[in-house]
Amino acid sequence: MEENAALSAKSLIEQENRQYNETNALYHAAAVQFGLSDTAFWILYALYSSASPITQVQMCAEWCLPKQTLNSAVRSMVEQGLLVLTPAPGGKRAKNLNLTEAGRALAEKTIARVVRAEAAAIVSRMARTEQRLLLWS
Repeated sequence: MEENAALSAKSLIEQENRQYNETNALYHAAAVQFGLSDTAFWILYALYSSASPITQVQMCAEWCLPKQTLNSAVRSMVEQGLLVLTPAPGGKRAKNLNLTEAGRALAEKTIARVVRAEAAAIVSRMARTEQRLLLWS
């Protein structure tokens, strides 16, 4: 019995890993289609989706992005006029990432489309109970 349970667990983990990689490939394809690096895509996504400011430190921790990679992408996006950095309250060196008007417009043209597609996929393919399980697991 334990062997069957182990095989079942192994099978579930393998399936989860395949789905994770498939999802990553879909987001990468979207970033490429929009002419964005993966990191720039995720910065736009996080800022577009967030109701409150995000610091670079939070972005690294919450989105599992390497510090140097994020810093390079942020620097490039600041140079392009897509982001502006502002001092974070209470932080000595912490900076909030903020979309500029141009950054917000780019997010509306790109990330908003992805968010709408995500919502449509979840609503159309999952029962209400499955949606709740996905959100609370």
